[in-house]
Parts: sequence; structure tokens; C-alpha cells
Amino acid sequence: MKTATAKKSLSVFFLAVSIIAASGVVHAASASYNASVPVWGDFESGKLKKADTTSAKNKVTYIEDDRALVSWIENQGGSNLTTKVSYSSTGSYVMDYAGNASGLVGTDVLLNISTGSSNFTSTDTKGSWSPDNF
Repeated sequence: MKTATAKKSLSVFFLAVSIIAASGVVHAASASYNASVPVWGDFESGKLKKADTTSAKNKVTYIEDDRALVSWIENQGGSNLTTKVSYSSTGSYVMDYAGNASGLVGTDVLLNISTGSSNFTSTDTKGSWSPDNF
């Protein structure tokens, strides 16, 4: 009787570990940022690995004085991979990958943010981003 109970407990344990491990694979990576975006040039985040074929997302939680910003995703070589999205308020912004996103799965990408063309001062901003739609 103890053997059957031990086997059942062991099976439940391995099932729980499998579910936890699989959930780590399913969830896309995301990172927070707290940046001062310069007038000339841009803010570039650290790199994250693209996990699936969905669009990228930038969740903006703060923009200094509701100034205009633009965000997009680049590869490590500096080539733009997504559409550029302009915004001047907080919210979630989707950036669609140009071309076939399946070719980018497993590669490292970065978030870039620049000031809008009508903005002539550096701008503080906060939020989180993912190379995948989270």
C-alpha cells in the first residue's frame, strides 16, 4: 500500500514540476525600463530573446509632461525590425514585425525609444516591454 501511495505522490510531484517548467517556456520575456530619452539619439534597452511569432509590446506607465515619443524594436546590428509607434500618453503599444517574425524566434532584440519630432527636450519615461505580445 505504501508503494502505491509513494508512486502516486511521485507522479503528482513530476506533473507539478512539468507544469511549472512548461509555464516558463510559454511566457515571453519582459523587462522594465526607467529612462531619460535624449533629444538627439535614443534610449536603447538591454536585449531580450524573442520567443514566438507575435508582435512586440511596449507598456508605457509614465511620460514626462505627456511629451511625444516613438518606440520600435531593433536587432543587435541596429536594423529596425518593427513598425515605429508614436505616442504621447501612457498605455500599451503594439509594434508589428516587418516580414516573417518566425525567422526571429530565438534571436536577441532591443527596444529603442526616441523623442518625437516636435519634442526639443530630453524626456523621462517608464514602462515595460517584450519582444512578444505579453
